[in-house]
Order: sequence, then C-alpha cells, then structure tokens
Amino acid sequence: MRKNPAYFAASALVILMMVGIFLISQYASIERERDLQDWQVKLRLIADTRYEAVDNWIETQYAVVRHLAENGSLQLYLTQLLRRQSEKEGKSEPAQLTYLRNLLIATADRTGFKSPGDATSQIRANIVTRHNSGLALVDATGKIIVATPGMPELDDVTVSTLMKVLSTGKRDNRDIYLNSADVPVMGFMFPVFDIQAFKKNNGHAEITGAIIGIRNIDTGLFPLLKSGGLSTNTDETMLVRAENDIITYLSPLADGSSALKRQLAMNTANLAASYSIEHPGGFDIRRDYAQNEVLVTSRRFPGLPWILVQKINTQEAMRESDSHQRFLYTSFLLAMFVIAATLIAAWRHGSSIKERTIAHELAIKSSQLQTQTELLNSITDNITDYIYLINTKHRIMFANQSLANAAGVKQEDLLDKTISAVFGPEIGKKIKKISEPVIENGKARSTTVSIEINGIEKIFHTTLIPLLFGKEGTDCILAMLHDITELQEEQRKRANLMQQLVSTLMKAVDKHDPFCSEHSDRTVTVALAIGRAMDLQESDLEALKMAANLANIGKLMVPKEILTKVEPLSDEEQEVLKHHVQYSVEILSGLEFDGPVLETIAQRSEYMDGSGYPKGLQGDEILLTARILSVANAFVAMVCSRAYRPGISVESTLDKLLEESKTRYDRHVVAALFHVAENNADWSDWHKTTIPPTA
Repeated sequence: MRKNPAYFAASALVILMMVGIFLISQYASIERERDLQDWQVKLRLIADTRYEAVDNWIETQYAVVRHLAENGSLQLYLTQLLRRQSEKEGKSEPAQLTYLRNLLIATADRTGFKSPGDATSQIRANIVTRHNSGLALVDATGKIIVATPGMPELDDVTVSTLMKVLSTGKRDNRDIYLNSADVPVMGFMFPVFDIQAFKKNNGHAEITGAIIGIRNIDTGLFPLLKSGGLSTNTDETMLVRAENDIITYLSPLADGSSALKRQLAMNTANLAASYSIEHPGGFDIRRDYAQNEVLVTSRRFPGLPWILVQKINTQEAMRESDSHQRFLYTSFLLAMFVIAATLIAAWRHGSSIKERTIAHELAIKSSQLQTQTELLNSITDNITDYIYLINTKHRIMFANQSLANAAGVKQEDLLDKTISAVFGPEIGKKIKKISEPVIENGKARSTTVSIEINGIEKIFHTTLIPLLFGKEGTDCILAMLHDITELQEEQRKRANLMQQLVSTLMKAVDKHDPFCSEHSDRTVTVALAIGRAMDLQESDLEALKMAANLANIGKLMVPKEILTKVEPLSDEEQEVLKHHVQYSVEILSGLEFDGPVLETIAQRSEYMDGSGYPKGLQGDEILLTARILSVANAFVAMVCSRAYRPGISVESTLDKLLEESKTRYDRHVVAALFHVAENNADWSDWHKTTIPPTA
C-alpha cells in the first residue's frame, strides 16, 4: 500500500515540535528555578530581620521586669513591708509602699508599661481601673502589694503562670491573649528574692514575691512585623501558634482580621502556616489563610510557642518569570502553526492537480520540512552539551551530535541502544541511578555526576525532565549534561590561591611582630567557636575566619619597636598602633572576598557604646562578625603573653570581658564565649606561653 506523503510531513512536524518543546521546557524550568531561589534569599533575609526585631522586643520587656526584681531597694522594702504586715504595725501607709509605688510608676512611664491616658497621680493599689498595660509587685502568695494606676486585672491563666514563677523562681510569660477590652496583651513575670535571707542562708535565696508587667502589644510588638522589607503589594509577616491541632493567627492580618481572631485547623490542605510550623526555616509554595498561593518561609522562637511566617503571593513574585515563559511558548507555537498551516495549504492545493504535480509539490514541501528538521538538528548538534532522550527501559530515543562524538559512533547507531551498551556498564550504572527516581516519581531533577569520557574524568551538571506522551506514567526522559569540569577546577584554584595569599601575608606579619603568629591562629580558633555557638551561617563563618586571619596585616606598617616595646606606649605610639586597622583595610582593599571580610576587619575595634575607633560605631551599627572578632581578639590578647606583660588566666579574662560587656562588647557574644570556653580546656594553657625576647 502506497503511503500518503502528507503522513511523512505530519510526522516530521510532530517530531520537530516535540524536540522544540523539550528544549524550551528545559530552559524555562531552569529560569523559573533560579527566580524561586532569588525569592527564597529575599524572604529569608526579611524573615531574619523581623525575627530579630521581635526577639529583641521580647528580651527588652523581660529586662524591664528583671531590672525591677533585682533592684536592691525594692527587695529590701518588700521584705520590710511583709514583716510589718505580719507584725500588724500601724494603720498609716508605710513609706516603703509609697517608694515602691513611685518606682513602678516611673518605670512604667519610661518603658511603655503604661496605657495612653493613664493618670500619673498616686492612687491606692486596690482601686481597679480598666487599662491595657501596667506593672505590679505581688507577694509570695500572689497577692498584689502595689501596682501602677489602673493595673489590668489578672485572669486565671495569668495567675496560674504567676504562681509557677513564685514556686520555681524562674522567669515566665503569659502568652498573647485578648483582655476584657478585646485588646491583645502579653504578660512578663520575674521573681523577687530576699537579699537579706540570701546572705544569712549561705547563698540560698528565698522568694518573697514577683514583678508582673502587662503590656499592650498592638503598639509595641505588631508594628515590628511591618517595618522595612520588600517594595511589594502582597508580602506579609505574621505570628502564629499551634494549640491542640488548631492554628491561631496572633498578629493582625492583611485581610483586616484582628489579632487572635482567625483560627484554622492544622490539617488544612496545603496551608502555609501548617508547613511553617512543621518545617521552620523551610521554603515552599503553599496557600495562605485566604487560599492564595504564596511563597513562604518561617522562623521559630526558642522558649515561645510562636512561629514567624514570611510570605508573598506567588502570582506577584513570579509575574515576570511567568510572562517570559508565556512569551517563549507563544512564539514557538505560533511558528509551528505557521509551518503547519503552510504544509496543509500546500497539500490541499496539490490534491486538485495531476499526480505528477502532486508529487512535485510534495517534494518541495518535503524539502522545506527537511530544511526545518536539519535546522533544528543543527541547533542541537552544535550545542556542546550532551542531549538525549531515553525511554523507561533506558534505551536511547534521540541523541545529539555531541553525544555521538563522545561515543565515537554515528547518531543513528545510538538509537534503541542503552547507555551501558554505548559507554560501558560503569557509566550506564551512574546514568541509570540518577534517571530511575525521575521515572518513578515523574519529577524533574538536577544533580552533579562524575563520568569518565575517553579516559578523562569530567564533572557534568545534569538536568533530567520527565516527558509524558501517553495518558499514564512517564514515557521518556529528556537529559542534558553540561560539562562544568573547568568551572570547578577554576573555583578550586581560586580557593587555593586565596589560601596561599593568606598564608604569605601571615608569614610577613609573623616576621614583623613575633607576638602576632600565635595571636592570629588563636583568634581564628576562638572566633569560629563563638560563631558556631551562635549558629552563624557557613558563609558568615568563612568571612569571619578570613577576617581573623588578616586582621593584623596592617601591623606591617607599624614600627617594630612599638610592637615589641616593653614599657607602656605613649599617646602618640598608641595612635600609631590604632591606625593599623586602617592600614589593614587599605592593604586588602584591592582583593575580592566572599562576604563582609573588609567590613569585619574595619569594625573590629568599634565598641558597643560608641567609644571605639575608627568611626565610633555603636550597637547594631557594628556587624555581628565584627562584634565576634572584637571579643575573640580581646580574649586572646588578654590570655596570651605580650611584650609588656605575661598572660592572665582564662577565668580572669572572662570576668574582665563580662564586666566590659556593659560598654565595649556585645553581651550575647561574651555569653557564647563563656559557653565554648568551658569545653576548651587547652585554652587555659595559653597564658603560659613564653614571652619572646625583644630585639
């Protein structure tokens, strides 16, 4: 039976369209994945920023009640009041009570534990006024001794939590709840100890009462969830918690829902909040409380049942990416439609003329189709990447010229053969291992695989895309292998070169300052230990390590006689020595580093109170890596011997750093150093290092 030439033309067109769709799908998939990774970085950065702001706010509230509870006058007067009550002395209000009331009022005015419109006049503690914020001092039975005017009433859960604080002697909080005025508030509690009993009982403290602060979080906490961030219309930060498989949205929502007014079941399908609770720190595409598809990431608060959820609508985030994909598909399909329409028109026209004319016309159209096919083959064959199609039995359905060249055979000889038959069982086993998961779950994947081609070991970035031709299962896999051997080798060489450069610079510093060699190595050790204890990301740890290694390079510009001088340095010599920080930055400014290496070195000598140099930065203006390097540098400098003094013990050094954490050093960093120093016994021998003789 003679076959219709139109059948061959249609078959070639289908193949052409399939291969084109394969290539465009692969390219579009890579582009979309890159866009999702960019949004993952952006959302995590915003989540970290707002998590830190909320965490600092919580600690600030605890600091207020703790400062009151540890106030010596408050502890003493409370003890005296309790003794006076037990002895039933007098009927007039004691002076201690007046002092305590004024102390609470002044603290509330200063710290925000006061509702707008509260009267500042002193009133009796037993007069109830409905407000949303306040401070109170209670005795060991939970009875209020004195409170700020209009101190909110304590509900049963708050009282129960307060009794727990009085029994355990540990701070606690009443989690966010709606008070009787339907206003979201939160309670913070801290025990008060009898300082006189503490001295008499050989350090065993007796709990005499507690400080409780109720705080309106509408104006204090919730605004922190909206500060700064992305310039978008749909990004939103929320606080949620899970109770008995029910998710409560603690903060106000973008749809107008008030705090604690919206609840959803934990098992709600594809819910972003459920995912955030079960996978804190993860990133995924889910649906929010309004069933909008969103990109979401989260952070968990230690010690609190809260999860910070950061999200943005997928439609807004991926609008540009989706538009680009639609353009690619539309352009390709339009081109295929034009080609198909041309072929159909030619076929219909040719059917009305004689057989010879039909044959002639079909030959022309066939030639055009062949040209198109050759063009597509030319494109795939001139791509240096290896491109092939395999079916579920791992047999090759299509291969480009690059793959045929690597195998040393013709393209047509590859068809219907397995990878093992072409390249050997070892390579076939590797390809089969990465292909089987794609066949089983029908999901695309990208991975890295090492393959020996023609006796040369190469590393390929491999992308595998499942393609469905039938109604069930995956019919075949489109695979693209991109050679990244040279790229990885260049990255390795760059890392080695940087390490060699650091080693060379450190040798130069060692020769110039005999005290710097051990100092730099030990500073790196201490800084990395602190960074890991504070859960720094790997990229920040690498930047911290590089900065600690190179921080003293500027000493090459300082006269050696100043570095090795035994007597105290003069003011002029101190200024010269201080300038080594700027020298370090100037020397290293021409190098390209991954991460804030230069900034960390430049800020190493800045102090939390702004008294440092060179710019007088203070507080959070100083990078965390710089604050860690500052503490590590100071620790090693005090423990190790110097030209003008011997080293001091680790214990004395830690005490000195703790004392200066009020002015110079970050108390969180010092606390982390305390923790890691306990587990590093070999540090205690550093102060025994022999002081090298001066020149």
